[in-house]
Amino acid sequence: MLLVTTWFGAFLLDEGKVVQSLLFPKDAKALADRMALVEDWKALDEERALMASVDEVFVVEPRLERAGGNLTSERPPFLAPEDFGFDRGILHAAMVELAKRQMRKSIRPEDHLRQAVAALADLREQENLVLERLREWYGLHFPELARIVDDRTYRTLVATHGRRESMPVEFKESVGADLGEAEEQEVRGIAELGIAIASRREALEAYVERSVRSIAPNVADLTGPVIAAKLVSQAGGIEELARLPAGTIQLLGAERALFLHIRTGAKPPKHGVLFQHPLVHRARPWQRGAIARAFAAKIAIAARADAYTKRRISEQLQADLRRTVERIAKKKEMKPSRKTKERPRSRRSTRRP
Repeated sequence: MLLVTTWFGAFLLDEGKVVQSLLFPKDAKALADRMALVEDWKALDEERALMASVDEVFVVEPRLERAGGNLTSERPPFLAPEDFGFDRGILHAAMVELAKRQMRKSIRPEDHLRQAVAALADLREQENLVLERLREWYGLHFPELARIVDDRTYRTLVATHGRRESMPVEFKESVGADLGEAEEQEVRGIAELGIAIASRREALEAYVERSVRSIAPNVADLTGPVIAAKLVSQAGGIEELARLPAGTIQLLGAERALFLHIRTGAKPPKHGVLFQHPLVHRARPWQRGAIARAFAAKIAIAARADAYTKRRISEQLQADLRRTVERIAKKKEMKPSRKTKERPRSRRSTRRP
């Protein structure tokens, strides 16, 4: 007996003729359920029932060989769905339903993290733009305030007090002009907008930190949550990051500089997102490349632990990284001197007397 499975049923054939059959329900969702099981290489209940009804059964799919069938290379005959009362419109509806399920299944936590990182960059840009506009506008009235307080306090003071006369700060005399009531209302509204954007940005930063610590705890401990989120987003996911070599991780975020180097021969980049970490950007310029390489190697190990073993190894990696950075700093403590070519001495022409 030969077991053949189509999208509308399972059939036992003997010399090309249907001996026994179990048809699937004429429902798109039920058909999609069975198609999903077949894609996962699982045997259907109808197939198991037909295989149990005979002593020996041959199959044409390796999927069914695992369920107890004997694999054969025999080519099964074509079975028309119309002969069994099925319309191809049901197949179309089932395929649409299966595609929807696959799309839902394909969305991972990394996709939400990627959107959050992009939204965080947008909010920071908008926050800076609003603050710059506020400084320029309110600076017409009280320019000295920007040199007295920080950005957060600046927004709060303008939104709360408005005019310079109401400010709880000491100033002798301002060179700014007077502020009308309509202008005061608008400027305070801009300050309130800046406060709202900053509050939303801080909440989003907290979400990004929680999310990346659940997805990549070792990478987050090693690099910090913000840089870890950017690395995971740049790579496309924690498993994608784990499959990258250390050299690629080192240059994540520096794609433009890398392409410029390939196209024009400009200086190659030494680091990408990793430059934002204090270990790299606080190092001396001639040490940054070596430190970034060592840092990327530890990140690659941490990402593989997060993706596959789920073990916490960040403490050991941090200790190894500190020793490596200290060794690099001692080895490259002095900036290497540039080799300069000695100019050949010019021979003065001597005239014969």
